[in-house]
Amino acid sequence: MPGDRSGLRSGLVEIDGTVDAEFEAVGAAFERNFGDLGEIGAAVAVLHRGRLVVDLARGEDPVGERPFTRESLVVVASCTKVAMATSVLMLADSGAIDLDAPVATYWPEFGQAGKAEIPVRWVLSHQAGLPYPDPETGLDGLHQLAGPALVAQLEAQAPWWPPGTAFAYHPITVGTIVGELVRRVTGETLGRWFARHVAEPVRLDFWIGLSADLEERVVAPVWAAGLDPWAQELAGAPVAPPDSYAARRRAAMELLPPMNPDPHDPASLRAYHGIEVPAAHGIANARSLARLCAALMGEVDGVRLLSPEMLAAATTPQTHGLPALVESGTAGPDLRFGLGFQLASPSMPGLSPASFGHTGAGGRLALADPDVDVAFGYTCNSARDIGPGGDPRWATLLTALRTCV
Repeated sequence: MPGDRSGLRSGLVEIDGTVDAEFEAVGAAFERNFGDLGEIGAAVAVLHRGRLVVDLARGEDPVGERPFTRESLVVVASCTKVAMATSVLMLADSGAIDLDAPVATYWPEFGQAGKAEIPVRWVLSHQAGLPYPDPETGLDGLHQLAGPALVAQLEAQAPWWPPGTAFAYHPITVGTIVGELVRRVTGETLGRWFARHVAEPVRLDFWIGLSADLEERVVAPVWAAGLDPWAQELAGAPVAPPDSYAARRRAAMELLPPMNPDPHDPASLRAYHGIEVPAAHGIANARSLARLCAALMGEVDGVRLLSPEMLAAATTPQTHGLPALVESGTAGPDLRFGLGFQLASPSMPGLSPASFGHTGAGGRLALADPDVDVAFGYTCNSARDIGPGGDPRWATLLTALRTCV
């Protein structure tokens, strides 16, 4: 039976939630992270064989001056790519999209500038050669993240390398391309399609495009050193040769708006949280990340999202043997991709070589492992650079979890 930790205190902060007795090691590791690793507010959820066995939160939201609870929502950054990939893979499972067909089959305007033959699978595995809008485009502010102008730019833009010959992480643009593909096929934005076909049936607190009435539940991140992640990465990046991919990437990144809005500016919050950025602006809690991952592998409350055949295809390596255009941090050469999902690697160590899911800037993690039938979700507001070896907070939790399954 689950152990109720509601009302318990460690230090001055209540522990909110439950943990099954056989998973107490995960609960203990979660508590240690607050003392040993400087957590401020965090939540962790684990489903084992479709059953919720860990559902814990602790800490505080210093910006909102309130506790961090299991219901607290955070921007889960690139963990959103699990939702993005799920949506397009479900459409492929139903026959509405052919993963080997060119994107231009569904979106003719995309076929400009040498992109006519880029298949859907190359987009999902970051091989399309469109990692950022060209730096000289004139796009500014949130237009760099979403909207018709960004779609039009990616239609007209030539790839930065011959598609299919190398890969490099597309942090935002993969979602723009997939989102437009979903809109062309279904008539709905990806955020709306995901809400109707995934979030509602699986009962997720997960939105791509948040409504104003939920704004008060969102907890702002507290970034180490006070720097936004884009700024952190640029500050630590070495000088690159002028004509290199790294130099072009740096020029594009310097134009991006901050990843996070000003938490004291309601208009800025709504602008960021309300737009649909299918690769990076999802808003969820840890339980919903874990439930989403569990429903990819099997039934959760009677709902399974992908067929076994599609799951196998989605977790088959797509970038093995391809050169990685070297980037820093979690966008480095150790990354491995299936169809939209990260596969187990040093930066996303997982539970076994079968793990898949996605990391999220600041330390969020959505993870599934079919070998042990475990789904894992982690959110936090103590945001920091993950680093090429993964986040030490995950290492603590995943090490404990391995002893329980």
